[in-house]
Amino acid sequence: MKKKVLSMLLSCAMGLSLVAGCGGSSETQTAADTTSEETAAGDTTEEAESTDSAESEESTESTEAASGDVVTLKWVTIGSGMPENYDSWVSTLNEYLGEKIGVNIDMEVISWGDWDNRRNIIISTNEPYDIIFGNGGNFTSDIALGAYYDITDIVKDNMPGLTALMPEEYWDAVTVDGKIYGVPTYKDSSLSNYDIWDTALVDEYGLDIEALSESLDAKTEIFEQLKADKNDYPVYVKNDGLYYIFDKYDQLGSGLQILGARYDDKEAKVGLVLEQDDIMEELKTIHKWYEDGIINSDASTLSEGRVYNMWRVAQGWPSAAVTAWGPQMGSDVSVAQVGETILSNDTVRGSINMVSANTQYPEKCLQFLDLVNTDTKVRDMFYYGEEGVNFQYTDDGKVEKLNEDWTMAGYTQGTFFTVSQNAADEFNQWDEVKELNENAVPSVLLGFTFDYSDVADQLANCTEIWSRYKSEILTGVLDPETAVPEIKAELEAAGWDDVVAAAQAQVDEFLANK
Repeated sequence: MKKKVLSMLLSCAMGLSLVAGCGGSSETQTAADTTSEETAAGDTTEEAESTDSAESEESTESTEAASGDVVTLKWVTIGSGMPENYDSWVSTLNEYLGEKIGVNIDMEVISWGDWDNRRNIIISTNEPYDIIFGNGGNFTSDIALGAYYDITDIVKDNMPGLTALMPEEYWDAVTVDGKIYGVPTYKDSSLSNYDIWDTALVDEYGLDIEALSESLDAKTEIFEQLKADKNDYPVYVKNDGLYYIFDKYDQLGSGLQILGARYDDKEAKVGLVLEQDDIMEELKTIHKWYEDGIINSDASTLSEGRVYNMWRVAQGWPSAAVTAWGPQMGSDVSVAQVGETILSNDTVRGSINMVSANTQYPEKCLQFLDLVNTDTKVRDMFYYGEEGVNFQYTDDGKVEKLNEDWTMAGYTQGTFFTVSQNAADEFNQWDEVKELNENAVPSVLLGFTFDYSDVADQLANCTEIWSRYKSEILTGVLDPETAVPEIKAELEAAGWDDVVAAAQAQVDEFLANK
């Protein structure tokens, strides 16, 4: 009982900092976020289509034969609130779902700003639902609470389409203590960050953005010039700052940004990320930018960014410059990749859907999610909305969007690789995403999840300490050379060394058995 209470407290503490492989900061917003809300696009490869057709039909026949009455599943997810045309949309969808797999769906789409609080209430009060969206920030703590159904033994029989489509190691990323607790959203599930520049500035100043992407400090000189010439902030951020600098470190499934091991460190030495040489140098640069007025002075207190940015960083893929980032900003943009493409538990867990431990229909939940991933008709209805209201099909099978009113977030639902292509796009951007996934460098700790049950109190305390400092550290307000030692002292007093020792012991055992 004591561990359960402690885990509940930890879940609430971690909920304060929802870690998003698909996070929504203005300067680090992912292409998945932007594509879902602004300029969704995609196409199905011939291979995916054939897999979809054959396996979806096979799955449908078997489930129809075994099904009885139509059951209703409640799916809780995030977006821009409930769609205005929800009733007509869900009526059409449910007629199709009922015939295919004996399921109807009831959606609760929670707005971005309300998500943390509402999600935590649902989990902590055991509120009824069948499927819920989530990410790595809450995944392991919710499992410790007993919130999610162990789907290990029912995935293969109930999700034949997705298991054939998605690489096996993605299931490893949602496995905790040998058990599968979530269904990954197979999309840009590896992580690729990109510098995004206003193309007009690139041309005006003759910028070599590939060279500038090699380090933060490489950008300092041009940012100083832009500040002087344009009388504006070259780096405009909100209160989560330039958090992408931590992406090089595997967070071990702890949900704590500052605990981890570098993704390419074969020894996987666990430590305080803040004091690692590469991170410390970047924090010094960020602090200099803040002092020099390159970063907006109110950054640490802002909850929302702005639409226009001279420069920012986002997770995505190159063609998102045309399909998402440029249209969102209202300007042409040029992009250059920052670092390598990384595959880790954290990147896969950026978007997952879990089945409630209390559902009466775990098999139906998986059959439904399998259909969402593999049936293009269903996939399009979740991604684009209602046919004839939000979109229409063209003669060649592509999608023409009729408006931007659809409020569900496509990256939360299912794979990108069975979404019909947006007719406004000249090419299939999902081929780019798939290639990035296939060539991603796996973290040395892919498949490892830290079991922190023995140090739950200490980890919760350390998480609370970081939550007090992170905005001012990551926006450059505090000098890291003085602030990091202060943070470390507080962490050590809260049991940091116990957390690191427990994590390192488990990591060492994992590597020894790998």
